[in-house]
Amino acid sequence: MTRPFRTTQSRRRWLRHASSPGQALAEFALLLPLLMALTGAAIDFARVYQASITLQTATRNAAEYTATRTADRVTAESEAQRIVCTEAQTIPGFVAGPGGSVASCTSPTLTVSAFSVSATAPGASATYPVGSSTVAAELDFRTVIPWPWLPDSVWTIRATQSYSIIQGR
Repeated sequence: MTRPFRTTQSRRRWLRHASSPGQALAEFALLLPLLMALTGAAIDFARVYQASITLQTATRNAAEYTATRTADRVTAESEAQRIVCTEAQTIPGFVAGPGGSVASCTSPTLTVSAFSVSATAPGASATYPVGSSTVAAELDFRTVIPWPWLPDSVWTIRATQSYSIIQGR
């Protein structure tokens, strides 16, 4: 019959290094809420970052299109709305318009804060006017985790883009 420990000293050393399963479980239970909060925060921040990039891109594309291809403010507003709504339809917080129309969504909200077509601007002519457009969009983004510092777990994302170009060239 072999003894697992040759001396009492080696047995004591082994007992010092061995941890009980109860201790590991208690440590895990203490760390679990922190790990879950970090995971939830990473997921929410990744989602809001992706939504912000998508909204910025849609707003920039709308400003470029309206400055390049439209001649009046009413057409610029409707085209900007169509472009932003179509490109932002995958963002959480997007709300389609009446009858489920994607092109006339109610969220994100959109304004064309500045629009002009000028034949007298520097570099412009009657044949090649300068078109300028500034488009602003806003979206209420809902997080997955109800964070205590965000009222109603809503994070408002805003994007404003301006674009100017000589039309017709």
